[in-house]
Amino acid sequence: MAPTVAIIIPVLNERIFIIDALQHVSYLGADEIIIVDGNSTDGTYELVKKRFPYVRCLRTECSNRAIQMNLGAREALSDILVFLHVDVRLPVDSMNTIRTKIQYGYIGGGFKKKYKPSTGVLNAYQFLLNNIYLGFLRNLVGTNVIFVRRDLFTTLKGFPEVDFMEDVVFAQVFKKAGRLAVISEPVIVSARRYKTNGVLKQIVRNARIIFGFQCLRHQPEQLKKVYSANA
Repeated sequence: MAPTVAIIIPVLNERIFIIDALQHVSYLGADEIIIVDGNSTDGTYELVKKRFPYVRCLRTECSNRAIQMNLGAREALSDILVFLHVDVRLPVDSMNTIRTKIQYGYIGGGFKKKYKPSTGVLNAYQFLLNNIYLGFLRNLVGTNVIFVRRDLFTTLKGFPEVDFMEDVVFAQVFKKAGRLAVISEPVIVSARRYKTNGVLKQIVRNARIIFGFQCLRHQPEQLKKVYSANA
């Protein structure tokens, strides 16, 4: 029997994007879809409850994404957990691909990604992320759509409940636990943050943060200050 899959989506004030996101997810063939709202003030939670009765809606008292995802994981009943950002779109056959990778003995993994709308600079950045940071170094971030066996996620104690970089910190432990799958068919990632902040400025900011964490051993709290100072 094929393993079951739960898609867990943490949200905060995403009323504008949530309908399109859930319509997309609804056709992917997941066994569970779980939304974890971080106490939105724009009616996101109420909208999901009203429009999508088949989606499990959970809520936390704070907007900490790690806490939200960990709650979704605890409430999930499926064998595999998929952590999805609201502005990322998965390939049509992604659930079957994930199930197959787990059946082949991978502990989990993530997808290469493609930014839309893109630019030449963003395409070059995307190439480096896909082929070096993910493909060669096996480093995952949230926009790679991390998937993991639920039993292993529990053993690893889930995402560290920090305010920043919970995905990167988790990935460092995760990749040491077994074989990670890298799925070449990319997820589509919204470039809205790059458009808002400026492509080069956002890329430099990301690089400073990753270098600070990976090479200088700075803590997430320190790096959040760097991120906020340049926002």
